[in-house]
Amino acid sequence: MNRYPIEIHGIYTAPDHKVFGQRGGNLDGADLRSHSTINLIADSGIEGDRFCRHRPDYNGHVTFFSLEVWQALAKALSLPDSMGPEVTRRNLIVSGVDLKALYGVPFRIQGVHFLGATHCAPCLAMNRVLGPGAREALRSRGGLRAQNASSRPYSIGYGY
Repeated sequence: MNRYPIEIHGIYTAPDHKVFGQRGGNLDGADLRSHSTINLIADSGIEGDRFCRHRPDYNGHVTFFSLEVWQALAKALSLPDSMGPEVTRRNLIVSGVDLKALYGVPFRIQGVHFLGATHCAPCLAMNRVLGPGAREALRSRGGLRAQNASSRPYSIGYGY
């Protein structure tokens, strides 16, 4: 099991789908819920999130986004300071690791076992949310989709 100095900076869930199959609609993040701690259900994901219990082998039980990538993106696209990385609709905003290094790799955060599954590709909605060019700027830097590989429930959090 690889160890990385991963720090959590934000935790978000969305109870409903707001992006898939949506051409219009509001994607400003108002539907997202911010948490200081979350409960992870074994082989299922984050309690209360839209993908929890989707199916045991689902590759996106939990999604991760890099704070370092967000900072570079915000600068490149001249995003307002009031906009945060939660608008990418990823569950955990983290720093301290290149998320690409976790593709196909087991890793642990605060005792919770994850298996890095695949790139979390940015969808066309990123251009609507962040502005023209956002999807292209996030190509190969859109985050990580991971399976919750723990055999029992856990809680994780930040900001203690």
